[in-house]
Amino acid sequence: MQLFPLKTPLLVREDNLLEVILTALGNAELSLQEGDVLTIATKIVSLTRGLLIDRTTVKVSAQAKKYAKITGLPADFMEVALQESDEVLGACKGALLTKRDGHLMPNAGADQSNAPKGYIIILPENPSQIAREIQKSLEAQFNCKIGVIIGDSRVQPLRRGTSGIALGVAGFVPVIDDRGRKDLYGREMKMTRRAIADNLMSAAEILSGEVDEKVPLVLIRNAPITLTDEDLTETMSISPQECMYFSTFLSDR
Repeated sequence: MQLFPLKTPLLVREDNLLEVILTALGNAELSLQEGDVLTIATKIVSLTRGLLIDRTTVKVSAQAKKYAKITGLPADFMEVALQESDEVLGACKGALLTKRDGHLMPNAGADQSNAPKGYIIILPENPSQIAREIQKSLEAQFNCKIGVIIGDSRVQPLRRGTSGIALGVAGFVPVIDDRGRKDLYGREMKMTRRAIADNLMSAAEILSGEVDEKVPLVLIRNAPITLTDEDLTETMSISPQECMYFSTFLSDR
């Protein structure tokens, strides 16, 4: 498997994302081939779609002020996080723990880093639909079948540091079900499913970084994927009752 970082200039909301991708590929002297996977950072999707909140327009609620004291984060940022979340699960120093679109994430994906001064950047709605639009445009351009991931960074329980998470996927099977297969000693697997899209996004995160790298795009070649036109977004998430972490907490209530 090969990974190619694709650098871009500092983007603004007027930029066309498809043109940005094509230019980045051209500058790297790369073209897309059958089975390639392109990972795209959510930040540039949000930025080029104008998903920026002007901080001067945010009306701060009492709840946001309460969470600002707990987290140590600005009250206007907490207000945006509250508005973007589906559910607030708690707060700690540095983060509001929320659920959004079935994902557990800090601050509902709202971010102050790598956002223009005076703005808060928020996640796009329906990232898999956006991924499909980009996938189809690139497939028409290069006459081949590819996969596209729109992803972000995340933290894992009891682990230091960030890894990748696929928020939107198009063109390939994002989760491989190994249940029913045999291990090295002939035992049948009962639970194992492999998060292919998340793992590919984590690999891309090594090159993309989190600060001033300007590598929001990574081309992955020869990845072990299964191409498909089926929308399998829902297979990437599970209910709280199915989650080994969440179900433990729920049973203690």
